[in-house]
Amino acid sequence: MSKARGGSTAAKVLKIVLLVLAVIIILAAAVFGAYYLSNGFGGNYATFATTINGKLVLSSGSIELPRGSKVKIVSFSDYTLKVVAAEPEEDFALTFGDESVNYSDLAGEDMTAGFTFTEADGVITVDYGSLDEILSSALGEEVETTYAADGELFTLMITSGKSELYLDFSLTEYNIILDPDHVIF
Repeated sequence: MSKARGGSTAAKVLKIVLLVLAVIIILAAAVFGAYYLSNGFGGNYATFATTINGKLVLSSGSIELPRGSKVKIVSFSDYTLKVVAAEPEEDFALTFGDESVNYSDLAGEDMTAGFTFTEADGVITVDYGSLDEILSSALGEEVETTYAADGELFTLMITSGKSELYLDFSLTEYNIILDPDHVIF
């Protein structure tokens, strides 16, 4: 009598099932990787990586960008930085020259001139003054605000190739006004 080679039928079926399962897992990983790298199959492969104050930023959204923040961009091609006025959650008035306008009227306007970007050793330091100073520099004339709403007033736009990142941020500025009549010692 001769013995059959390869073991039992159950073992062969198990090997085939495990092989098919391994192929499915590999395909799923490849699809997930392509989805992740192409911004959701949007066709634009990420061409840069950004860290802000040591924290990796992979997608557009809200960030904290206090004065002196460190931004590092690793890119396959040249990149650009631009700051624009964002649509405020709560509108407020500002005056420049003889004109009085709402901040929302400035939404989308270039405000880059109101910010200082200093690059050293591949790291960009972002600095800025008060809201009035930013607006005055960006608009080219003296601006006064009587009240500034909380929330994200600006958007940092980082572009490299066809990839874009939109990062909304607020100013870390606190105006505390004490009413002497209500302060008790």
